[in-house]
Amino acid sequence: MSKGPKDTPSDAASVPTDDVKGVVSAVTHSWLDDIQGLLFGVVMATFGVVLLKSAGLITGQVAGLSLLLSFTTDWSFGAWFFLINLPFYVFGWMRLGSRFVIKSLVSAVGISILADLAPHYISFEFLHPLVAGLLGGYTAAVGLIALFRHGGSAGGVGILALYIQERLGFRAGWFQLGFDAVLFAVSFAFLDWQAVLASLFGAFVLNVSIAMNYRRDWYVAQ
Repeated sequence: MSKGPKDTPSDAASVPTDDVKGVVSAVTHSWLDDIQGLLFGVVMATFGVVLLKSAGLITGQVAGLSLLLSFTTDWSFGAWFFLINLPFYVFGWMRLGSRFVIKSLVSAVGISILADLAPHYISFEFLHPLVAGLLGGYTAAVGLIALFRHGGSAGGVGILALYIQERLGFRAGWFQLGFDAVLFAVSFAFLDWQAVLASLFGAFVLNVSIAMNYRRDWYVAQ
């Protein structure tokens, strides 16, 4: 008895698995995709910073370390921020490529500029520290994930975290959370304990959100 129409394999089923993987791996972002993605990430990350700053909270990562060092030395926040970030950009240039570092540098500069301009256009009459930590953490996480997905970062520890995730499979969010835990533990010696706890909560929300929602193998486009 000959095969009927129902027995004929579909075109999709007849495509070799390797060919399908080849098509998937060929998907790339256009320059317009990257521009809008990085802009979205910068704006969302900046808004997260604005929420945290408006409630009197500190940030994590290199920005938080730079702020803490500016409290305990004669050097300014900007000087420490540039100095600490520099080896991360050099490392990223050697290990992750110039394209990634350039995107990260542009993103970091964009966040810095918008964060300084934001208070002239955004203000809050009342913002509870824990609410600021929650919303700021979620908003910043969304922004950072967008930057990651378009081949960039906010610089600093994020560069090393992405490299470790790519090479060792250890989630970037968990690595950044560990860095922040040490940073905030030290901050107890210099800042109000309530502000530090609320800031730690915000960092926890941010980094767990990244760890649970950003994985290289979940996202096809490069």
